[in-house]
Amino acid sequence: MSGPRAVIDHVIAAISPGSEAQAAGARLRLGNPEPGSLAELAIRLAAARHAPAPRTARKALIVVLAEHGCADPGVDLGDAHPAVIAARAIDAGDAAVAAAARAAGARVVLVEAGLATRAALPASVIRMSSGRGAADVTVGAASTPVDVLLAVQSGVAVATALADDGLDVLALGHVAPGAEVAAAAVVARLAGVALDEVAGDADRADVAAALAAAGPVTEPLEVLAALGGGDLAFLTGVILAAASMDVPVVLEDHGTSAAALVAARLAPAVPAYLIAAHGGTRPSHRRALAALGLSPLFALGVGSGEGAGAALALGLIDGAARLLA
Repeated sequence: MSGPRAVIDHVIAAISPGSEAQAAGARLRLGNPEPGSLAELAIRLAAARHAPAPRTARKALIVVLAEHGCADPGVDLGDAHPAVIAARAIDAGDAAVAAAARAAGARVVLVEAGLATRAALPASVIRMSSGRGAADVTVGAASTPVDVLLAVQSGVAVATALADDGLDVLALGHVAPGAEVAAAAVVARLAGVALDEVAGDADRADVAAALAAAGPVTEPLEVLAALGGGDLAFLTGVILAAASMDVPVVLEDHGTSAAALVAARLAPAVPAYLIAAHGGTRPSHRRALAALGLSPLFALGVGSGEGAGAALALGLIDGAARLLA
């Protein structure tokens, strides 16, 4: 077998469970820590990195830019597009996420994974899509199965390229108008929970329409095609690749946690490599974290999904690693 699915299956096969031996060794050194403590995070790091003294010096933050048809205002917003504004501010170093990444010593990587806008993006942005956003999930599929496979493969490729330069921890951010609907629908379908658990009043009707339009799909990649779109597929590939290389992944908000849930349904060992930065701004994020067995480092939401919370969490991760140094 060849092609994108073969690449994805190869990556999934390479994901091993977190190291119970390293976790046990760290626990002997640190005792039995309280839940949510820095020592507990250190134990998780030792298990994820398969190392008694995990390194965290080489850090990167991927910020994915996209858009979803259910949020399309009907015109090209051009320079006023939220993802364009965010990309330019991050590239210039003016955004909060850029400042937090600098403080953490993390490289920032901007990736376009589904933008239809014709506005100019900074030259630093890596283009990974064909210039189409995700379709309106309230009336039909977000993407095609083939495009989803290619997007997952693209995520694998970007994460692997970063690791080739040296990577100890990877944080994620996501700027995609309309992704809150797609993420909630993905989490509802994969976690098997009621609509009220994943969607607030503003999004509930759209999420219900998306789930109805998708039909009874439950296989993770089919769910991505029907409900998620190329940006969530790209994030899924990044998470799968990082886990296959024993690199912890810091999740930000609803888009990243929905992708993490897809990755975990494809490879059940994935949650051992995940760290939740904060409680997020959407109920779907909190429900996804519960399904993944994760507790956030910060109780409150930080930022609006672009990665500021994940970047702030990198400092805590450094502190946890020092406990085992």
